[in-house]
Amino acid sequence: MKIFKHIGFCTDFSDGSDYAFASAAELAKKFEASLHLIHVIPPIVAPSLVLKEFIEDKSNLVAAEEIMRMSEEKIGEIYLSRFGEDEIFYEIHILSGHPATEIINLVKEKDIDVLVMGSHGLTGLAYVFFGSTAEKVVRRAPCSVLVVRKRS
Repeated sequence: MKIFKHIGFCTDFSDGSDYAFASAAELAKKFEASLHLIHVIPPIVAPSLVLKEFIEDKSNLVAAEEIMRMSEEKIGEIYLSRFGEDEIFYEIHILSGHPATEIINLVKEKDIDVLVMGSHGLTGLAYVFFGSTAEKVVRRAPCSVLVVRKRS
């Protein structure tokens, strides 16, 4: 019996995510599970009405598609290059929206058994203003969440 059939790995391409990938890949190999590599492109906060109009302009869909394509390429360069494609079955998910919400929605949609993500270890004002995506996901996820913290 497989304990984990679907493992999610969240990345924002930070050192913390990079460090957490080893745990996600090892779990996927050990349990012969599929690995879902997840990156969420957060919404752009428009500081002015001019920028808001620019962002909402339909011609900018090309820019959004380009960002998504670049994100998928970066996942390939950073993570998929670390293991042979035959070793692990994987799916890449590039999403757009609020990271915690999008991650939770994908976990439910793909029936992910465990989610692996890195921790930045924000403190002080940075934590007050930005919060922690990992913390929000841990609170709301319908599955287990492994938050891997890089030791300094």
